[in-house]
Amino acid sequence: MACFAINTRVYFGKEQLDGLYKYLENLGIKKLLFIVDKNIALLEVFQKQVSFFSDKGCSIQGIEEFEVSEEPSYDLLDEFTEGLRSLDIDAIMAFGGGSILDLAKGVGVLLKNPGKALDYRGMDRVKKKGTPVICFPTTAGTGAEVTHSASFIDIKSRIKLGINGKHVSPQCGVLLPELTFSCPKTVIINSGLDAMLHAIEAVSARNANQMTVMLGCKAFAMLYANFRAVIAHPDNYDAREAMLVGSYYAGIVMMNAGGGPASGISYPIGVHYKVPHGIAGGVFLPHVLEFNVSKGYKGYVEVYNNLPDADLTLNDDEKSLDFVNKFNKLYQDIEAPETLSSHGWNNINVDSLTELTLKQRKENLDLNPVSFGEAEVKDLINKIV
Repeated sequence: MACFAINTRVYFGKEQLDGLYKYLENLGIKKLLFIVDKNIALLEVFQKQVSFFSDKGCSIQGIEEFEVSEEPSYDLLDEFTEGLRSLDIDAIMAFGGGSILDLAKGVGVLLKNPGKALDYRGMDRVKKKGTPVICFPTTAGTGAEVTHSASFIDIKSRIKLGINGKHVSPQCGVLLPELTFSCPKTVIINSGLDAMLHAIEAVSARNANQMTVMLGCKAFAMLYANFRAVIAHPDNYDAREAMLVGSYYAGIVMMNAGGGPASGISYPIGVHYKVPHGIAGGVFLPHVLEFNVSKGYKGYVEVYNNLPDADLTLNDDEKSLDFVNKFNKLYQDIEAPETLSSHGWNNINVDSLTELTLKQRKENLDLNPVSFGEAEVKDLINKIV
């Protein structure tokens, strides 16, 4: 029996803040803590959000700026949370990319549940609702504003895992395209590829169902149709909104269907080589698509049929091949990295990374629609080093 779940309310479109405020007011939420990426804390677009809630009569209990240099650890989450325990707050307003949103979700959990962050590593180990978290993504990529996961690195074991489950989901997600306008090109590329990865792997995963395929196809098509426009015209509001909504859909389906090989390898390569999460998975995507199609997989046909430039007169074999070609052309057009060494990561040990992937992320390999074992992992890594 298939299952599909969403635990988070989302606001998007014009005038969404009024609706959000009324919802929070009905819940009695008035005392707010803001956790924000340091890079946007001084921007007018962020200050406007703070002023909006202040003008409505909300009490701003603090604005905590956090500088993202790498993905947060469980130890950092403990330390960060400890400094906030004295505050009297009703909710956390989180502004940033996936790392900031995950950090805020982790803080929300620890403020209402006893113990250390590592006590909650795994699925459904959080037994009590945390402090409500309202997520404002500033990148169109991770889908953290909807997922029931918050990823952290265990420094001791050097393994990236998560605090996961129904009590980890944000209370609300708010999709404001203007919050993404300040993203540098590299962040747009990395986060956009991350979203496309979530969407396509939720279509092809062995755990996929009718709903994840439907939304995954829609998400991928929205991202594909607007990616070039966002790169060429960063202030294109409609394209930015489409990327945000596509990323949101992708987050939903990834949460429900799981990720495949590219997602799996991104975990150890991020921890051990400090490759940012989005590109750590996205750089593998062209090769995974090509591999699956070369082995006769035709599950991308439905995705292809949703693309704005699809040729619906082709047969399924031709559509599968054209899908790979169209994605490769997009990848080149947005100037995404073809190898990690070309962008400074040139010390990757292929054998070690292969071993880590097989040991830590085999469940991702098993979700691929085509058999994907040690030889395939090693070949995939060799293609991008």
